[in-house]
Amino acid sequence: MAEVTTNHAAYYSITDGRICRTFKTATNKSTERVNKMGKIVHEEFYDGLSGRITDIKIKDHPDYGKFWMVTLSDNHWTGIVQMKYSSGYASAFLKMLPNIDLSKDVKIVPKMTIEGDKKKASLFIMQEGKPLKHFYTKENPNGLPQMKKIKVKGKETWDDSDMMEFFEKMVFTEVVPKLNGSDTPPSEDIEDLDFA
Repeated sequence: MAEVTTNHAAYYSITDGRICRTFKTATNKSTERVNKMGKIVHEEFYDGLSGRITDIKIKDHPDYGKFWMVTLSDNHWTGIVQMKYSSGYASAFLKMLPNIDLSKDVKIVPKMTIEGDKKKASLFIMQEGKPLKHFYTKENPNGLPQMKKIKVKGKETWDDSDMMEFFEKMVFTEVVPKLNGSDTPPSEDIEDLDFA
């Protein structure tokens, strides 16, 4: 008889400045809450995650929209961090991505600050104990288009379509081809994840 081991990737989201993993049943570290859909979920929270970036994809969920899916791996573990497509977390990650040495581990640490009644999401990436700087900045955009103010149904809003298109092109032409592990282990489908 031969033993078969199936490796599943663990899925993580970022909630209010912390990494969150949802479980179907309670664990000894999980907290329970009722989500927006009225379903009981069990969640564990972490300050950050570390590993080598082995894949980056975009998934489009029919109910929740687009997400960046960043796979981190080490010798014993594979995790997928999902970030809403045009969130502050994704923007910070993508602005630092060209400064990451893809052959080495990174530590991803989200942060949430509250200024008045507004929440501001940010993300830090550490490599070899040092925080990485943004490659794309206001002072030196390196070709990154800026957001535009547009009117939608009479209301002014910021449009980041050109910026996100630029990021997609950069990720899939300059970064993904350099990654050493684009075959992520089988895992639960995005439809099974809890976004609410």
